[in-house]
Amino acid sequence: MYGTMSADFVFLVLDAFAVFAVALLGIQYLCLLPRNANAQLLGVLCLAAVCHVVLGRYQYGFWISEPYQIALSPVSESILNLLRNTAPGVFLFLSHSMLRDGKRLPKTLLVLFLVQLLLEEPIHFVVGPGFPAERLLTEIAPTLLQSLFLGWAIFWIVAEWPSDLIEARRELRFLFLLVVGVNMLLAGLLQRVVVPQSEIENYFVHMLLMAINTLLVCVVLVRTLASDSARLLQIPAEIPRTAKSEAVSRSDQFTPVSTKGGGESTRLVDTLFRLLDVDRVYRRPKISIRSLADDLRLPEYRMRKLIHEELGFRNFNAFLHHYRIREACEMLSDPDQVRTPILTIALTVGYQSINTFNRAFREILGETPSTFRARSLDGPDDSTVKTI
Repeated sequence: MYGTMSADFVFLVLDAFAVFAVALLGIQYLCLLPRNANAQLLGVLCLAAVCHVVLGRYQYGFWISEPYQIALSPVSESILNLLRNTAPGVFLFLSHSMLRDGKRLPKTLLVLFLVQLLLEEPIHFVVGPGFPAERLLTEIAPTLLQSLFLGWAIFWIVAEWPSDLIEARRELRFLFLLVVGVNMLLAGLLQRVVVPQSEIENYFVHMLLMAINTLLVCVVLVRTLASDSARLLQIPAEIPRTAKSEAVSRSDQFTPVSTKGGGESTRLVDTLFRLLDVDRVYRRPKISIRSLADDLRLPEYRMRKLIHEELGFRNFNAFLHHYRIREACEMLSDPDQVRTPILTIALTVGYQSINTFNRAFREILGETPSTFRARSLDGPDDSTVKTI
């Protein structure tokens, strides 16, 4: 009996500390950036985590000694459960907003998120105990949708990790997003599908994952409170401030965003511009941060910092797209190259497939290369065209 009471007390302290740490994390960013969409998404994610802790203590009450139990009304339980199960979808949206730098969120994911929420609580008004497909609709289907959201987010995190130019954000991909995402994925699968909810092992899995989550939150708190991390939640412009202009010529160059590095920084930026505007290194099909760093005889982390802080890019692929599409626009609007196939232009500026070129062109300029060419060559009044 004494051992059970001691374990229940330890678990209660763990729950209380988890609520405190998660609430502190959410409040910190909401106070720093009250109108920022990313901070608001993070706040919702923290709220869902708090609901998870409170609801867990209530739902596992059968395995908890009476002094440490809590009571909830059916309405409160339904509200807390709905809020708790928003976590995977909100995590997906936060990952997309923070890490994909202006790319559009697929509308299909929004629809699936609404379907998942309907399957969490509202469906219980239609599907009751004894319904033939009750477990499929109320447990398996929403869990699979949650797993889809988390898997999708983790794919984004991993796939775009190498091209991320912000060093602090590269660290947070692991500390805050990747590890928490994997942990949330395990929680959904283990607690709702693999381990029966009627077994005490499910409660132990819940508390183990709670301890891991609390530790992760503490690590994130220490990491974020020790630095100016609020800027990581700032939603970037779709492309850098110098990216869109009117009829940019080859002689035009970026004005560096900052000159913190003084003379050395200016020298490095000048060398980088020479590589881009004279040598056109962006045409290399296999160009990478490492190869570009080798050209400037810099470590990779300094190359990332140079492109991000001096040129304003947050992603290496966006950096390459900018220069490749800029040259492609010049070639497409050149009357002397009117018969040059678009595929040839795409390959010339560094793309390895026409599909990748078309997709990048549409994302930056909002139209296809063929439409851009027809419009820019249409007449003298249209010679000043939207380009980058």
